[in-house]
Amino acid sequence: MLFKQKNTLSCSCKTTLGEQGRHLRLEMQSAVKHNYHQESEANINKLINIKLTASYTYLALGMYFDRDDVALPNFSSFFLDRSVKEREQAESLLEFQNSRGGRILLQTVAKPTREDWRGGLDAISFSLDYQKALNNSILDVHRIAGTHGDPHLCDYLESHFLTDSHDTIKKLGDYMGSLTRLTSSEPHGNMGDYLFDKHTL
Repeated sequence: MLFKQKNTLSCSCKTTLGEQGRHLRLEMQSAVKHNYHQESEANINKLINIKLTASYTYLALGMYFDRDDVALPNFSSFFLDRSVKEREQAESLLEFQNSRGGRILLQTVAKPTREDWRGGLDAISFSLDYQKALNNSILDVHRIAGTHGDPHLCDYLESHFLTDSHDTIKKLGDYMGSLTRLTSSEPHGNMGDYLFDKHTL
């Protein structure tokens, strides 16, 4: 009989604690959260990490061209400006997450996949492929937000991210074409990076 009473008491305590846990979770949910699907909330956290990683990557590119044995200051400035832009976009996403009542879950920022390049054309080509991958990440978040009927998130991504991303892809593509022609021309050869840095960037 005593054993049954203990079991009954234990079950009662578990039930009470379970109800308290559910109540606590309900209390912790933001009062402003509305029409914000948990999948979109998780995707914004992932996109924050992607943007911080992008900032880190462009920072590595910028500092590569600032090295004394490379010394191409306009290449360096171009990539450092892009690094700042990516960090600002990450901060914008953080603010958006809070404004929609989501919960920010920061993750470890991975180191850049590369820290050395074979010159300007290699760096521009790498950046073009990298920017396309970033654009695909934004499009994935946009597509999923659309399936969940979240026009606010879709509009936010279009206004603050997709236009800038497409403009950057176009700019990098133009730079790649110009630099390819310059470095492959007989009179310029190895001076291509220097001339492009001096007169284009």
